[in-house]
Amino acid sequence: MQAEMLKREQELVEAQDIIRRLEEQLRQLQSAKDELEARQNELQTMMERLEESKNMEAAERAKLEEEIKDKQSEVERIRNEVEVKDQETRRLQDEVEAARQKQEEAKAALLAATSTPQHHHVEENENCDEHDDEMYNGHVSRDLQTDSSIVDPIEERTTLAERNERLQDQLKMLKQDLALSRDETKETTLDKIHRENVRQGRDKYKTLREIRKGNTKRRVDQFENM
Repeated sequence: MQAEMLKREQELVEAQDIIRRLEEQLRQLQSAKDELEARQNELQTMMERLEESKNMEAAERAKLEEEIKDKQSEVERIRNEVEVKDQETRRLQDEVEAARQKQEEAKAALLAATSTPQHHHVEENENCDEHDDEMYNGHVSRDLQTDSSIVDPIEERTTLAERNERLQDQLKMLKQDLALSRDETKETTLDKIHRENVRQGRDKYKTLREIRKGNTKRRVDQFENM
């Protein structure tokens, strides 16, 4: 019985370790997404400056175009990092779900194990003669002293049940955080542009080259229709 409880205790520790790893991964993922959004906003501002640069000197315009290329590369790098972190988060989420199921099974097994009466230290010989009373009482006394060092299965079950309940609450909160971190409605304009470019097979510089072609009105219309 004690070995079974120790096993369940270890499973709880392992599950909580997975949760800590997932929490850290979620934090890193959100940080990377925040950085990506900031760089995308910077890139969008630079693109708008380029569109409004009809009176800009050639050298200044060329410098801005070079900065835009560098910013596009930076955005692409961060986007790749976000994808890697997102994949790792999904993997950890699967581990957490497996741990949750394992904890449900452990809880059921623990309840079943502790529901069996424990009477391993009760003296069963009820037919002793009066002259054996002293010896019998001595056995009972020693048994009672031994029982005082045994872990109360009901108390131990309650402790594990409480920790299991806290674990389930943590899992629920993590699932909510994960769902928020993947909210597709928060997709930025440049996210949509990137997805459309990938769908049409265009590289990250083609959009810039196309914008630079033609007259100002055409470039503005083309940019607004992206």
